[in-house]
Amino acid sequence: MTADHADFIAKLRQIEEQANALGAEVAAGLARTRLQHIVVLAKMLRGRLEFGGASIVRRVADTPVPGERGGAG
Repeated sequence: MTADHADFIAKLRQIEEQANALGAEVAAGLARTRLQHIVVLAKMLRGRLEFGGASIVRRVADTPVPGERGGAG
């Protein structure tokens, strides 16, 4: 991880903390919903940087795993 990545992760963590703090002070409604959305986005972006890009793929049981040969040959 580069210094830029670490700095960006720290900034995303600050966004999460500040949005959570403000969300605790704001009454339920559109503003709180938007703050929760900001928190989720910041966590998602931070997770991508910290843990790398993982993809979740739906696969049918009959479908061969990518990279493997399918069928009887």
